[in-house]
Amino acid sequence: MDRLSEQQWRDFDENGFVRLGQLLEPESIVEFARRADELASGTLVNPQIQLQLDTGGDYDALPGVVSQLTEGTRLYRKVQGLEHDELFLPLVRHPVFEGICARLYGPHAPVSLFRAMIMNKPAGQGTYLPWHQDGGDVWALDRDPLVTVWVALDPATRANGCLEVIPGSHRLGLLSERGSTLSTEDAERHCPADRVLSLELEAGHGLLLHNWLLHRSGINPSSQPRRAFTACYLDGRTRGVLTGNHFPVIFGRLDPAPHHYVRQLHVDLAALRHAHGTAEHYAHDLEAEVERLRAKLGEAESYARSLEQERAARLLQDSTVPLQASAAPRRGWLARLRGDGAH
Repeated sequence: MDRLSEQQWRDFDENGFVRLGQLLEPESIVEFARRADELASGTLVNPQIQLQLDTGGDYDALPGVVSQLTEGTRLYRKVQGLEHDELFLPLVRHPVFEGICARLYGPHAPVSLFRAMIMNKPAGQGTYLPWHQDGGDVWALDRDPLVTVWVALDPATRANGCLEVIPGSHRLGLLSERGSTLSTEDAERHCPADRVLSLELEAGHGLLLHNWLLHRSGINPSSQPRRAFTACYLDGRTRGVLTGNHFPVIFGRLDPAPHHYVRQLHVDLAALRHAHGTAEHYAHDLEAEVERLRAKLGEAESYARSLEQERAARLLQDSTVPLQASAAPRRGWLARLRGDGAH
């Protein structure tokens, strides 16, 4: 299947997800699952791949992504950057995904990749993923992505933590500007138990998910892992708001010339960096001048102390002169006043 039927598109518009059917043959499933385990365990090293350990249970307690986990571990949650892996890259560029992006972003639009990764719930463990939406300010994009695909590498069942969704919830739009995890109030309001649908899936089968669809997944108490490939595709003109940069183009072609405002931002950034360098140089000069003045102050204080000591010594010396010696000039002066001085 290279394209979705019109009925599938109507289902997607109504529900915010649609089943894509079988996308991978059994041999490919085994190869992809093995590659994910090799990258996570360190058997195969790719410096462009990032990994996240699965600590089990609490989503908020998860560690950040790293370049390497403990050697041999199967307790990984995420293997991301798969567009840099030669085995996974053809899956990232699957023609079904290209057709989906052309339908949702327009055939004229280039398509870029936000992320491509393996999401794993290790056997007997797994992390609870709360109700959330894949969009909002937390993603730091200048527009929201609309396309996420999800392909099971193991059977995804209720027993091992399959995806759970609220059908049609994408039509609510983003429930907060920040996006991502729902507030307790929104979860209680929009995710009642009687509306929750478990999306069980056979290995090799895929899903198309609207990024605004409310979804979650539980832990995996079973004896089998639940691994899945997932990729999020963007309108290729999307920029990261923190950098102004585009993302890797997967389908189509993007004019590499930056927009005028981005060029101006780079000019302003260069000017700010130059000003910062000048300010740092001036600050270093001021610090040197302060040190010089401190040295001068020290010399002045030392000289002042020596003067005080000299003055004290003179005062002490003057206080020990005999009274007669100090009175003699007075008699001479009185004599001169009386006219008795020598002629």
